[in-house]
Amino acid sequence: MARRSTPEEFLPLSASDFQLLLVLLEGDRHAYGIAQGAEEQERGRVPLEIGSLYRMLDRLERLGLIAVDPVVRPSPSGPPRKIYGLTDLGRQVAVAETARLRDVLEVADARLALGGG
Repeated sequence: MARRSTPEEFLPLSASDFQLLLVLLEGDRHAYGIAQGAEEQERGRVPLEIGSLYRMLDRLERLGLIAVDPVVRPSPSGPPRKIYGLTDLGRQVAVAETARLRDVLEVADARLALGGG
């Protein structure tokens, strides 16, 4: 996989990748906490599937957008938990995607206004 050097090279993000980065902007979390944050963020409209969550986390980690805390935390109800957080690059990509989406919405609003929508 070729290394990307600027945040814009990651764009556009998929809706689920963007959702995950937005949740991690609030702070580091374990996978279940990420799923809960995504559900709260989307108000149940777009559920984040737990099975795909771990694949997403692995992929975003390989891309350098998130990192796993090297200290694994014990869990009171199961196996130890990995804690995930944004890297500086991940934060920059989230900001760049937000700006991109604002631009898209600005164009859409202008076109809707011209079309009487």
